[in-house]
Amino acid sequence: MNINELKLSNFRNISEANLKFAEQGHLIIGDNGQGKTNLLEAIHFLTVFRSFRHAADRECIRFGKDFFWLSALWTRGDDVPEKITVGFNGRRKKVTLSGNLAKNLSMVFGKFKSVLLSPDDISIIQQGPAVRRKYLDIALSIVSPNYLVRLKRYRKALAARNYLLKSRKLNVELIRPWEEQMAEDGAWLILERIEYVKLLSPLYHRWYEKLSPAENSIVSYRCRLLERKSRQVKNSQEHSRIRELLGDDLARNREVERSRGATLIGPQTDDLNFEINGRRLRNYGSQGQQRTAVICLKMAEAGLLKRHHSINAVLLLDDIFAELDRKRCERLLERLVNRHQSFITAPGKEAIFDSLSYLTVKYITGGVITDG
Repeated sequence: MNINELKLSNFRNISEANLKFAEQGHLIIGDNGQGKTNLLEAIHFLTVFRSFRHAADRECIRFGKDFFWLSALWTRGDDVPEKITVGFNGRRKKVTLSGNLAKNLSMVFGKFKSVLLSPDDISIIQQGPAVRRKYLDIALSIVSPNYLVRLKRYRKALAARNYLLKSRKLNVELIRPWEEQMAEDGAWLILERIEYVKLLSPLYHRWYEKLSPAENSIVSYRCRLLERKSRQVKNSQEHSRIRELLGDDLARNREVERSRGATLIGPQTDDLNFEINGRRLRNYGSQGQQRTAVICLKMAEAGLLKRHHSINAVLLLDDIFAELDRKRCERLLERLVNRHQSFITAPGKEAIFDSLSYLTVKYITGGVITDG
C-alpha cells in the first residue's frame, strides 16, 4: 500500500500543503515544534479518523481557523487508485471514499492501512490494562470492520447494563436483553482477540529476537472469563461456549455488581500481558526493553496486516531512533523500511540514516514542507 498524494488545509500548524510522495517514502527533517509529527498525524488520521495524540478533532484545526481538510490518493498492490477525504467544520466530520459519502465511520475505518510508532507508545507497556485494550481494539478494527461493529454494539449494551445496575430497584426483565447482547458480542470479541494475539505472538517474538538477541520476550492475552482451568478454549469455533459462560456470569453476578455499580466480567476487563525473560515487562523491564517491545508489537501488527490483506501497510515512525541504541536502530532499519512505504521523522539527517539513501528528504519549518 502506498499513499501517493496528500493535500492539507488548516491541519495543526500546516496552513496549506499539496504533497506528492515517493513509492518508498521519505525522511522528514525538522526541529522540534516545526510540524513533523503533525504531518504523520494527518496521514494516520486517514486510517482511524482521530488524533493518535488523544486530542479532540477541534484541537487539530489550525489556530484562528474554523475547519480542517485532508485529501489523499492511495493505492493497494493492484495500483488501482482510491481517494479519501476528511473534513471537519468544528461540529461535524465528513468522510468520503472514492467520492462516496461514508454514512458511518465503521464503513471506512482502516481502509487506508497505516501503522504508527511514536515515543508515546511506550504507554502501552507502562500504563494500565485500559491502554492495552484500546490498542488491541484499534488494531483489530483495522484488520476487521466487523470487529468494530461488534465492539460498538457491546459497548452500548454494557453502558445500558451499568445504568440499570445503578437503578434503585433492579429490573431483571429490563437487564436480561442487554446481557444477552453482551454475551453474544462479547464472546465474539474475546475469540477475535484470542486468535489475533495467537497470530501476533510469534511475529512479536521473532522481532524481539532480531532486535535484542540475548533476551526473550513474549506477549499473550489474558482473559479473566477463561482463567479457570475448566474454561480453556481449544479453538476459534467455541463462540457458543464462551457466550454461555459470559451470560451465566453476568446473571450470577448481578447483585454483587449492583453494589459496585459496574460490570466486572467481560472483554472490558481483559489485558495484554508482556514478559521479558520470564518476568512482567511493565514491572521489571528497563525503559530500553520496554521501547523495544513496543517497536516489536507494532512491527508484528504490520506483519498481521500483510497476512490478512496481502498488502504492506504504510509505516509512520515518529522520532523513535533517538530513544534506541545504535545497534537496535541498525537492526530495525535493515529489516524493516525497504518492505514498506515509510515516513521517518528526525531532527537531523544523522549517520544511522545512511542506509536509507533511497528515501528522499523533505524538510519542514513552521508547518511549511519543502523538498530536500
